[in-house]
Amino acid sequence: MTDVNRLADRVAVAETVARFAWSQDLKDWEGLRAILADTVTMDVSEHLGAPSQELSADDFVATSRAVLEGFQSTHHSTSNVIVELEGDHAAYRSFVVAYHHVPADEVDWLVVRAFWHIDLRRVDNEWRLRRIRVVRKAPFAGNLELYAIAKASADKAVEK
Repeated sequence: MTDVNRLADRVAVAETVARFAWSQDLKDWEGLRAILADTVTMDVSEHLGAPSQELSADDFVATSRAVLEGFQSTHHSTSNVIVELEGDHAAYRSFVVAYHHVPADEVDWLVVRAFWHIDLRRVDNEWRLRRIRVVRKAPFAGNLELYAIAKASADKAVEK
Protein backbone atom coordinates (compact mmCIF):
# COMPACT_ATOMS: atom_id res chain seq x y z
CA MET A 1 0.00 0.00 0.00
CA THR A 2 1.39 3.39 -0.94
CA ASP A 3 1.71 6.14 1.64
CA VAL A 4 -1.02 8.12 -0.16
CA ASN A 5 -3.41 5.15 -0.04
CA ARG A 6 -2.62 4.58 3.62
CA LEU A 7 -3.28 8.23 4.42
CA ALA A 8 -6.52 8.15 2.42
CA ASP A 9 -7.65 5.07 4.40
CA ARG A 10 -6.80 6.73 7.73
CA VAL A 11 -8.87 9.78 6.76
CA ALA A 12 -11.75 7.59 5.52
CA VAL A 13 -11.78 5.57 8.76
CA ALA A 14 -11.78 8.73 10.91
CA GLU A 15 -14.55 10.24 8.77
CA THR A 16 -16.65 7.07 9.07
CA VAL A 17 -16.43 7.25 12.86
CA ALA A 18 -17.22 10.98 12.74
CA ARG A 19 -20.35 10.04 10.77
CA PHE A 20 -21.20 7.62 13.57
CA ALA A 21 -21.15 10.48 16.10
CA TRP A 22 -22.99 12.87 13.78
CA SER A 23 -25.69 10.35 12.89
CA GLN A 24 -26.42 9.76 16.58
CA ASP A 25 -26.56 13.47 17.39
CA LEU A 26 -28.69 14.33 14.34
CA LYS A 27 -30.86 11.22 14.78
CA ASP A 28 -30.02 10.33 11.19
CA TRP A 29 -30.92 6.64 11.26
CA GLU A 30 -30.41 6.10 7.52
CA GLY A 31 -26.97 7.69 7.80
CA LEU A 32 -26.16 5.41 10.74
CA ARG A 33 -27.26 2.32 8.80
CA ALA A 34 -25.09 3.33 5.84
CA ILE A 35 -21.84 3.06 7.82
CA LEU A 36 -22.49 -0.30 9.51
CA ALA A 37 -21.32 -3.77 8.55
CA ASP A 38 -24.08 -6.38 8.20
CA THR A 39 -23.52 -7.41 11.82
CA VAL A 40 -22.25 -5.15 14.59
CA THR A 41 -21.00 -6.10 18.03
CA MET A 42 -21.92 -3.52 20.67
CA ASP A 43 -19.92 -3.79 23.86
CA VAL A 44 -20.93 -1.41 26.65
CA SER A 45 -19.97 -3.82 29.43
CA GLU A 46 -17.30 -1.41 30.73
CA HIS A 47 -19.67 1.55 30.39
CA LEU A 48 -23.14 0.42 31.46
CA GLY A 49 -22.46 -3.12 32.69
CA ALA A 50 -24.66 -4.72 30.00
CA PRO A 51 -23.28 -7.77 28.19
CA SER A 52 -21.82 -7.45 24.72
CA GLN A 53 -24.35 -8.04 21.92
CA GLU A 54 -23.97 -9.03 18.29
CA LEU A 55 -26.75 -7.37 16.29
CA SER A 56 -27.78 -7.14 12.70
CA ALA A 57 -27.19 -3.65 11.31
CA ASP A 58 -30.95 -3.02 11.29
CA ASP A 59 -31.31 -4.15 14.91
CA PHE A 60 -28.34 -1.98 15.89
CA VAL A 61 -30.07 1.06 14.34
CA ALA A 62 -33.36 0.18 16.08
CA THR A 63 -31.57 -0.18 19.44
CA SER A 64 -29.69 3.11 18.96
CA ARG A 65 -32.90 4.83 18.00
CA ALA A 66 -34.73 3.48 21.07
CA VAL A 67 -31.97 4.84 23.34
CA LEU A 68 -31.41 8.22 21.66
CA GLU A 69 -34.88 9.31 20.49
CA GLY A 70 -35.88 10.31 24.03
CA PHE A 71 -33.05 12.81 24.39
CA GLN A 72 -33.76 16.36 23.27
CA SER A 73 -30.12 16.60 22.27
CA THR A 74 -26.83 14.73 22.41
CA HIS A 75 -23.33 15.74 21.46
CA HIS A 76 -20.57 13.17 20.95
CA SER A 77 -17.12 14.74 20.64
CA THR A 78 -13.98 12.71 20.01
CA SER A 79 -10.30 13.55 20.35
CA ASN A 80 -6.84 11.97 20.46
CA VAL A 81 -7.67 9.70 17.54
CA ILE A 82 -5.47 6.72 16.68
CA VAL A 83 -6.12 4.69 13.52
CA GLU A 84 -4.33 1.41 12.89
CA LEU A 85 -4.67 -0.28 9.49
CA GLU A 86 -4.08 -3.84 8.41
CA GLY A 87 -5.37 -4.61 4.93
CA ASP A 88 -9.16 -4.33 4.91
CA HIS A 89 -9.36 -4.04 8.71
CA ALA A 90 -8.98 -0.92 10.82
CA ALA A 91 -8.88 -0.21 14.54
CA TYR A 92 -9.96 3.25 15.67
CA ARG A 93 -9.42 4.53 19.21
CA SER A 94 -10.29 7.89 20.68
CA PHE A 95 -11.46 9.72 23.73
CA VAL A 96 -15.15 10.60 23.63
CA VAL A 97 -17.10 13.07 25.71
CA ALA A 98 -20.84 12.62 25.23
CA TYR A 99 -23.32 15.21 26.46
CA HIS A 100 -26.97 14.13 26.83
CA HIS A 101 -29.92 16.43 27.52
CA VAL A 102 -33.60 15.85 28.17
CA PRO A 103 -35.94 18.17 30.09
CA ALA A 104 -36.17 16.96 33.68
CA ASP A 105 -37.34 18.35 37.01
CA GLU A 106 -33.87 18.17 38.47
CA VAL A 107 -30.54 18.16 36.64
CA ASP A 108 -31.38 17.83 32.93
CA TRP A 109 -28.00 16.68 31.57
CA LEU A 110 -25.56 13.79 31.75
CA VAL A 111 -21.95 13.70 30.56
CA VAL A 112 -20.07 10.51 29.78
CA ARG A 113 -16.27 10.47 29.42
CA ALA A 114 -15.00 7.31 27.80
CA PHE A 115 -12.81 5.65 25.20
CA TRP A 116 -14.21 4.43 21.90
CA HIS A 117 -12.57 1.29 20.53
CA ILE A 118 -14.10 0.74 17.10
CA ASP A 119 -13.20 -1.98 14.64
CA LEU A 120 -14.01 -1.39 10.98
CA ARG A 121 -13.88 -3.49 7.83
CA ARG A 122 -13.62 -2.36 4.23
CA VAL A 123 -16.71 -3.55 2.34
CA ASP A 124 -17.16 -2.64 -1.34
CA ASN A 125 -14.41 -0.03 -0.93
CA GLU A 126 -16.21 1.69 2.00
CA TRP A 127 -15.29 1.45 5.68
CA ARG A 128 -18.03 -0.09 7.87
CA LEU A 129 -18.25 -0.28 11.67
CA ARG A 130 -18.32 -3.87 12.89
CA ARG A 131 -17.49 -3.61 16.61
CA ILE A 132 -18.02 -0.71 18.99
CA ARG A 133 -16.64 -0.90 22.51
CA VAL A 134 -17.29 1.92 24.95
CA VAL A 135 -15.00 2.01 27.98
CA ARG A 136 -16.09 4.59 30.54
CA LYS A 137 -13.01 6.00 32.26
CA ALA A 138 -14.56 8.50 34.68
CA PRO A 139 -17.71 8.70 36.76
CA PHE A 140 -20.87 9.98 35.13
CA ALA A 141 -21.41 13.72 35.62
CA GLY A 142 -24.94 15.03 35.96
CA ASN A 143 -28.20 13.13 36.37
CA LEU A 144 -27.62 9.36 36.48
CA GLU A 145 -31.33 8.79 35.81
CA LEU A 146 -31.28 10.60 32.47
CA TYR A 147 -31.17 7.40 30.36
CA ALA A 148 -34.36 6.20 32.11
CA ILE A 149 -36.00 9.63 31.74
CA ALA A 150 -35.14 9.68 28.03
CA LYS A 151 -36.49 6.15 27.54
CA ALA A 152 -39.76 7.11 29.23
CA SER A 153 -39.94 10.20 26.99
CA ALA A 154 -39.37 8.09 23.87
CA ASP A 155 -41.95 5.53 25.00
CA LYS A 156 -44.55 8.29 25.46
CA ALA A 157 -43.83 9.63 21.98
CA VAL A 158 -44.40 6.15 20.49
CA GLU A 159 -47.71 5.81 22.37
CA LYS A 160 -49.08 9.03 20.85
